[in-house]
Amino acid sequence: MNFLIISTLALITYLTLDIIFNDYLWRMNIDFTIFLQDNSFRGEEFMFTFFSYVIQLPIIMGGLHLMLSSKKIESILYIFICIFGFTSNGLLKNAYHQPRPYWVENNIKGIGCNMEFGKPSGHAQTAVIIYYSYLFIFYPSTFIGNKQKVSDNQAISNVQEPQLKKGLAIFLNIFAFFCIIMTGLSRVFLGVHTIGQVTLGWIYGLYIVLNYQIYCHRFLLQYIKNQLQLNGEEHVRFQRLSVSISAIFILVILTDLTLLELNRKVFNQDEEEVTKWLLKITECKQKEIGYYTRDHTKVLYNACFTNGTLFTFIFSFIQGCFFGQGSFNEVEYSNSMKDKTLKFKLIRVLFYIPLAVPLPLLAIQTYNIYITAFLIFIPAIFIQCWYLTIVYPNLLKKFNYHLKGEFLESNTDYYESLSQT
Repeated sequence: MNFLIISTLALITYLTLDIIFNDYLWRMNIDFTIFLQDNSFRGEEFMFTFFSYVIQLPIIMGGLHLMLSSKKIESILYIFICIFGFTSNGLLKNAYHQPRPYWVENNIKGIGCNMEFGKPSGHAQTAVIIYYSYLFIFYPSTFIGNKQKVSDNQAISNVQEPQLKKGLAIFLNIFAFFCIIMTGLSRVFLGVHTIGQVTLGWIYGLYIVLNYQIYCHRFLLQYIKNQLQLNGEEHVRFQRLSVSISAIFILVILTDLTLLELNRKVFNQDEEEVTKWLLKITECKQKEIGYYTRDHTKVLYNACFTNGTLFTFIFSFIQGCFFGQGSFNEVEYSNSMKDKTLKFKLIRVLFYIPLAVPLPLLAIQTYNIYITAFLIFIPAIFIQCWYLTIVYPNLLKKFNYHLKGEFLESNTDYYESLSQT
């Protein structure tokens, strides 16, 4: 708990300094961004744009781990921490409701055209979380291990964790640090963030990822592994976690709704200023005047609200695990997969295609954030998570593509005993 207290005090100190020097950092950023944009070398825009988008690669790799490797639980926790980063950033942006520099400063070109609020930088915050959590979750030897235990009688996984040579571990840490720095600089060059917004994003990201690594990761990893083991000690799996996540989900949604209404009815009441922001977004996106309004669901506080609802993925996935009562044996699954042909493995991947079915719904533009969030966005996430946790394992079993120790294989005995009760 000492690190939690120290890191919290350090965060509060930085937040205080950020408030005091906010105007100074904004003015300093104007000169710095204009210098970068006016003195760019050939290929610089492509380079910074690349680092702005390559941040998605580790998330894709995390999804591939879930589909193709036996590190299912590690993959899910990695996706969870990434989504928590997106969710917290959406809430923070609506709390700060600070515009992006290209909305305000005429001398700054909007090379990137992000449309939600800018403070703190979402790319900077999530870059810290995405790059470093990928290393300590999938390659624990790159960091000092977390020694916290769930309980004295919990078994440690029989699957040996991948070990990296010391030189490679150092290289990966340096490479991750380099990518984080370049991601932040790219946001400044593209005109979508100030130095202060980027730095604040880094601070929040560090606070989240370090405290998660030290206090939460090993606990959650062992807890979920134990819940998925076939035994009779605890008949109903994920009961406590389901209740806890439900409470957190309600708190997140209520906070998200409160911040949304504050931005709609209390903050951002200068119509001339908001109209200027929307005009800058419209010009950057090369749309017709009037296309982006306050009610457009992808701009300003509406877009931040939508990011805040991403916590739905964590909530609905855990609920799917609870209602599915599935099990998982990592050792048996890994051994079974080794004996299968490439064709068998590729066909198993095809069963993930239905996850794309709800995606066209996200393209619907309603100009009503509540309809978009609660009738389109959140239901689409629910459908995907429940497919992963309940439908997908049963489809594999029905078509004889399941493996021994299959991830989230349904426990039919639970439902039979429940019906008899």
